[in-house]
Amino acid sequence: MASPITPTLRHLVAVLSSTASVSFAMSEYWTFIPFLRDDIPPQSLVVFWDSFLYQKIPGWLGFGMTSAIAGYLSHRCSGGLSRRLYGWGVIFALSHYAFGYIEVSQVIEKIAHGPVEQVKDMQRYWLKIHTARTLCSDIPAMICFIAALLHLGAM
Repeated sequence: MASPITPTLRHLVAVLSSTASVSFAMSEYWTFIPFLRDDIPPQSLVVFWDSFLYQKIPGWLGFGMTSAIAGYLSHRCSGGLSRRLYGWGVIFALSHYAFGYIEVSQVIEKIAHGPVEQVKDMQRYWLKIHTARTLCSDIPAMICFIAALLHLGAM
């Protein structure tokens, strides 16, 4: 029988960063949905996206890559079900970046630099992709990391 593994801060980092990633994803709804109101001109969305995109990149990369790296390191030093859960969490965390990357980048390009009359429709489309990506990548990664940590603690 393998010796039990005591959860350490290393095992917690993937949980914290993936939870932060989900929180960050949820905050984007509160940020972008008001721009879809009829009384807000589409030009304001163009200006906002142009500056927001570059401010968003560090958090987008930082939370996701921290989750993936910390999850991988925890995967390597865990066993049994926790190891499998950390491994799946890493796959889900990395899938965020592969999820419609070409399509997402084209939609963002159209929002920031495309015809102004299409901006709000493109924003609605981006929110749909964002929802699917959050539900299929970010939330499952967070659940896997939490379950892996809880399983380590229960051993």
